[in-house]
Amino acid sequence: MPVRNEARFIDASLTALRAQDHPHVEIIVCDNASDDDTLAICERHALADARVRIERSSQNLGAIGNFRRAFELARGEYFMWASGHDLWSTDFVSACASRLQAESGASIAFAGSRWIDAEGGPLARASGWADTRGLAPLARWMTVFWGNMHPIYGLIRSAHLRACAAMEERVGADLVLLAELALRGDFVHVPGPLWSRREFRRETAYEHKLARYSSHENRIAGTVWRRRFPLLGLPLALAATLSRANIRGVERWAALLALAGALPLRHRIGRRMTIG
Repeated sequence: MPVRNEARFIDASLTALRAQDHPHVEIIVCDNASDDDTLAICERHALADARVRIERSSQNLGAIGNFRRAFELARGEYFMWASGHDLWSTDFVSACASRLQAESGASIAFAGSRWIDAEGGPLARASGWADTRGLAPLARWMTVFWGNMHPIYGLIRSAHLRACAAMEERVGADLVLLAELALRGDFVHVPGPLWSRREFRRETAYEHKLARYSSHENRIAGTVWRRRFPLLGLPLALAATLSRANIRGVERWAALLALAGALPLRHRIGRRMTIG
């Protein structure tokens, strides 16, 4: 759980994680130099539950730096990033772990999702999902490219994640990581468990989201060039995932050509989804 200043919701989020019915769960809270009551709330949970471990940074590592640190500290066969404001059904981890055990070639097992507001009430908003079983590696890559980023919060096979290049501080870092994971294995949808994604920010335009990314809190698009051109470097990062993949040369070059034409459209669609 990589967090910074999540005092408003983290008590409910940690309560939901501690209620997971899987018998072997380690909860690592990576506090990214919070200056609200986040740490105090986490310490109360750690005193009540030995499975909760707090790792605090004295300086802000940036959102992606803290995400990297959370995985570096994890020891399990499977791993998930957990937001400090979301909720999960009690069977989320156990159901996804069972699916990964049954599907030895899968990279990620992820549940259905619903959107909730700050008070936990349902929002009139829905997000689809794509199960990539039965698809060739390149087809899986394309499916992830055009899909949403929700699987990044699924349960991930740690060995596959370690084999991927580390996330960089850029807009689209989640897309790059998911693209590489898709080349390594399937994304498997698990019916039944539920992830509740909380939407509490009042962002009505893509520019508002970009401003949050480049803020002192997050530092995702921190340089002037990346703030002005948020996709700067993203085509090369995506192309690099294809270059490292075990696919035929003709297919690789065809995919690279398709990427060049598709990325502007993907960006435009993503902007509409952000403010929809």
